[in-house]
Amino acid sequence: MYRGQLVKFDVELTTASLKLWDGKEWLWHEVAIKAVRHRHRLGTVKSPTLVLNRHCHLAVPVQLNPQRLPEGQKACAVDVGISTLATASIVTPGGTIAARGFFHPAAEIDRRDKRAALIRRKARKTAKLSKGFGRAWYRKAKHINENTAQQTSRKLVDCALARGADVIVLENLKGWRPKGGRRRSGLRQRFHQWLHRRLATLIEQKMAKVGGRVVYVHARGTSAWAFDGSGRVKRDTTQYERATFRSGKRYNADLNASYNIGARYWAWNHKLTRRKDGQLSAGRSSPGKPRMPVTLSTLWQREPEAPHRCKA
Repeated sequence: MYRGQLVKFDVELTTASLKLWDGKEWLWHEVAIKAVRHRHRLGTVKSPTLVLNRHCHLAVPVQLNPQRLPEGQKACAVDVGISTLATASIVTPGGTIAARGFFHPAAEIDRRDKRAALIRRKARKTAKLSKGFGRAWYRKAKHINENTAQQTSRKLVDCALARGADVIVLENLKGWRPKGGRRRSGLRQRFHQWLHRRLATLIEQKMAKVGGRVVYVHARGTSAWAFDGSGRVKRDTTQYERATFRSGKRYNADLNASYNIGARYWAWNHKLTRRKDGQLSAGRSSPGKPRMPVTLSTLWQREPEAPHRCKA
């Protein structure tokens, strides 16, 4: 729909005039613009598209030109998990944790899981599942998931901006497929309803709107290695979100992973490593520096006055 020929907007962008064919002639019809987020007031309105999908509505793209946020000394590292939807920590280049937080809308996730449990119970009592079985329950669970992703992504972006972070660091989980849990089990169903990709997409969109950035780092080993450089961690069999370090210290595994995610970003930013797999570069000779993954302790070694600096 070319602007000026088939669609016209008023000065305040509250109504739009569409030139539509009524079977006899082309006439102008006025429709109201839905005032959601007022995004049309933030940029340049482009040529819209008339969408027909059960209902008729106008999709109006808006070109936004936000100012780039100044590069700061803080990064918001986010670990997306199953037990806790998102765990964020504000990491500085020296390895200091300025803030941290857990984002887990338990009530919404319980509502979604109740629909999934209802589908499983009905499926066990049904000999042969027909096409479209549980369509209404699946649709409800999908809408709950979408609302959860929208609300959580907004809270994460607001948390990063409020603490002066211009970049959000995420694990690169694109193409990852779940393998845990038996077929048709509750765990397998939770993996398939995991919001790791949807959450990342929404965070990218919201950060681009305010002029921020989203950076992805290699995911392998962020949860398996302790942030203090003591080595691999042991996960609790009953409470998988708990991790035990070699020193005997017990720590939250998601927090540990978020620290290492932020450390990998700063290590790459300061060229401590050029490797894409999150490991330190090896020495030129074979008995050189071992290829250890980057953890938060890697940043401590750069700071002579760091309180937790690892001694050689």
